[in-house]
Amino acid sequence: MSKIIDISHHQGDIDWSKASKEVDLAIIRTQYGTNTIDRKYVQNINECKKYKVPFGVYIYVTFKNAAEALVQAKDFYNRAKGHNPLFYVVDVEESFEAKAQDIMKGAQAFIDYLKNKNVKVGLYTGHHFYEPYGMNKVTNYDFLWIPRYSTTSAPGLKPKYACDLWQFTERGTVAGIKGSVDLNVLNGSKSLSWFTNKNEEDNKLNEKDDDKMKFTIKETKAAVRDLLQQAVDKKIIDKSWLEKFDKGELTAGDFEGLKIIISQR
Repeated sequence: MSKIIDISHHQGDIDWSKASKEVDLAIIRTQYGTNTIDRKYVQNINECKKYKVPFGVYIYVTFKNAAEALVQAKDFYNRAKGHNPLFYVVDVEESFEAKAQDIMKGAQAFIDYLKNKNVKVGLYTGHHFYEPYGMNKVTNYDFLWIPRYSTTSAPGLKPKYACDLWQFTERGTVAGIKGSVDLNVLNGSKSLSWFTNKNEEDNKLNEKDDDKMKFTIKETKAAVRDLLQQAVDKKIIDKSWLEKFDKGELTAGDFEGLKIIISQR
């Protein structure tokens, strides 16, 4: 099962050799404000790179005004940039007794600072927080991420606000992670490849020459499926590949792996 997770040191030591088989995208906390650095963020980033799990980063902010927000934005960016995350997320869900107007201005200043660095930026904010604290007035971010939990581990009542990512539970399970973990689903027009930059990888894959693999992802679904069926019939791959393809879960990484398998036959 494909999963989008967000994690921090509260998940402890993750066995990424197992988690990587279920996780399509990980969003890793680097810090809480500027003074509390996530104890596992470097480890989680390195393991994601090792097991080829796409990842972004987020900060749980504690600012009370725009000046404090800029300090935290600079610290967050400088801490994360060397790890080359796919995107940066500002998590704004507490006021810390500041005025709503100041929180809104702080969020805007934070996002504008990151956008000036030419990176992809997301805003995470509480469902209850969105309108009362002016998050609906914040602009210039690339995607919106909102939590709204159900009573089970499956998606239930969607957020009433249009958003791109929906955090639907804090009680999810993932192989290799002890205890509960937040799970998220796509909730707008943006595809998983938009978050993972897989389109760029797909284009590179399509440009490669391979005498034994003559299809590209741009060909018709029927043509690609027919070639997969031939590979199954010849017992080069098993039926699980076809099942993933029919569910729309076959990725560019899968195609790359399939090319390697066929080239070795």
